[in-house]
Amino acid sequence: MDTQTVGDLKILTPDLDPRDLDHTADPPADELMESLVDGADWAGLQLDTPRLRLSHLIRVNLAGATWQRPTVYGCRFELVDLSGARLEGATLERCEFIGCRLTGLQLSDTTLKNVIFDNCRLDYASLTQVRSTGPTALLESNLDHATITRCQLGQLVISRCRFDEVELHDCDLRGADLRGTDLSTVTGISNLRGTVVTASQIDELAATLTRELTLTVRALGDDRGQP
Repeated sequence: MDTQTVGDLKILTPDLDPRDLDHTADPPADELMESLVDGADWAGLQLDTPRLRLSHLIRVNLAGATWQRPTVYGCRFELVDLSGARLEGATLERCEFIGCRLTGLQLSDTTLKNVIFDNCRLDYASLTQVRSTGPTALLESNLDHATITRCQLGQLVISRCRFDEVELHDCDLRGADLRGTDLSTVTGISNLRGTVVTASQIDELAATLTRELTLTVRALGDDRGQP
């Protein structure tokens, strides 16, 4: 069984044998099974309730795609362009996204289980009502300016990611492991309740709290502004 250990999580990864995969470049009508797709241009592909299973997509252009209620199991997306794509009602299980461009991705009402995003661009992405029902990891990825709303992501590791000006709204991240990620510019610090951080991140969180509460920090005995 193929696994990857990230932090305290052991994540199942796709079990793909290239000898079992059929080469194709044709966009699926409703399912993609045990296929290898390399270099196809499927920009703007619209699918309703598609099933993708045990497939490997490499350098596929899916920019601006719209998928409603997709079920994706055991797939590897490598150097795939999903920028501006919209996935709604998705179920992603035992999947890897490696070096993918997901800038501006809209991901909503989605469940994640045994999913890894490794060295991906998720800047300006919008995640709404996304739930981790199993171990999930974001590794060395760019989430700058992402918006994360009403998400339940307790079984999550975010490691060595760019997290500049990320906005968190009404999220439950209790148990999420955020060690190694700069939290100094996050908006919505109360959403970080119950997360795992390192001692060095306390100063970052203090800077975030000072900004969000518009605190004025002065030395004891400094009476400037007093009559």
